[in-house]
Amino acid sequence: MRIQNVERGPVARIAGVIGAIAVIALAATLGIVVLAVMLGLALIGAVVIAARTWWLRRQLRRAAAEAQQRQRRDAAAQGNVIEGEYSRGPPNRPRS
Repeated sequence: MRIQNVERGPVARIAGVIGAIAVIALAATLGIVVLAVMLGLALIGAVVIAARTWWLRRQLRRAAAEAQQRQRRDAAAQGNVIEGEYSRGPPNRPRS
């Protein structure tokens, strides 16, 4: 079996070059659009993850503060807290 090369005329060559340029331009445009969509989705995902992390950390801080208050209340209820006042005399007063 023999493959024959058919000589094309100048109009066919110009049409082939224009067609190739159009296909390359379309592929580049489609690639840019797909890249932009993927970057947009990645940005949205990053914002969602950051918001969720912030929310969880906020809840953990609140729970830790409530646990600390509860612990202080329990300690005060058991009588482990000593309350009182302290005053110091004048600074020039000699100690005896």
